[in-house]
Amino acid sequence: MSKILVPIDGGPSAGKALERAADLSKMTGEKVVVLRVVDVESYTGQFESMHDKIEDTLKKGAEEMLDAAEAIAKEHGVEVERVIRYGDASTEVMAYAKEGDCGQIMMGSAGRRGMKRAFVGSTASRVARQVGAEVLCPVTIVPALRA
Repeated sequence: MSKILVPIDGGPSAGKALERAADLSKMTGEKVVVLRVVDVESYTGQFESMHDKIEDTLKKGAEEMLDAAEAIAKEHGVEVERVIRYGDASTEVMAYAKEGDCGQIMMGSAGRRGMKRAFVGSTASRVARQVGAEVLCPVTIVPALRA
């Protein structure tokens, strides 16, 4: 069975992407996978001695994000599979999409890093540019729409 992959980063557009994925899942029967990528190296830098403590803190934060995502999905009547991966966000999203039998990726347009790009976040932009090359499924980029 094909999956809908929803990478989350705690931003509002990721929540909107999850809501849309849940609605699509109810129509198609596809499973929703919520993926949080933890990039420990970007936080540790030269402070290798703090690696384990930072990793534990980031993993706890990832679990909290997955809990929140699971709650959103349940409000929409959908169960999700939870996944945490470590490394660069766009690299890990693409790797999971290739490995995980994903029929679609739905992701937010801009996340916690703010508006580094005019309309599309840096991770979403890198993933979208790989459609057809590395990512062999459609990528839907969902903005955080105001109510």
